[in-house]
Amino acid sequence: MLYSCFDAPRGEYKIFQDDSQRPANGDLPVPKLSSLIAGTIGVPAIDAGRPLPSGAEYVGYAPNAHGMVVNCNLGMSGFGDMSPTVSKAIGIGILVLAVYGAFKLVF
Repeated sequence: MLYSCFDAPRGEYKIFQDDSQRPANGDLPVPKLSSLIAGTIGVPAIDAGRPLPSGAEYVGYAPNAHGMVVNCNLGMSGFGDMSPTVSKAIGIGILVLAVYGAFKLVF
């Protein structure tokens, strides 16, 4: 099966492939959204994609998606690979901790 995830800096889709197959009318796995974006209006598709299967191997790039659109940010390591929503949440958390630490030093 083919999987695609959008690589924003490059402006193309990364294509992955594994040996799995899905029935023609088979249900896809339900994507698991973080509590930060679940239920919000206008969740970007790159945040709502299903996870990339662990056995999928990189094939190349394409201008359009092929197969199932997945979120390559799920399960990948590195702060730069995180979705913008998660990166914002982490940044806000760091800011809150910094303000709290400064407050404790002053008082």
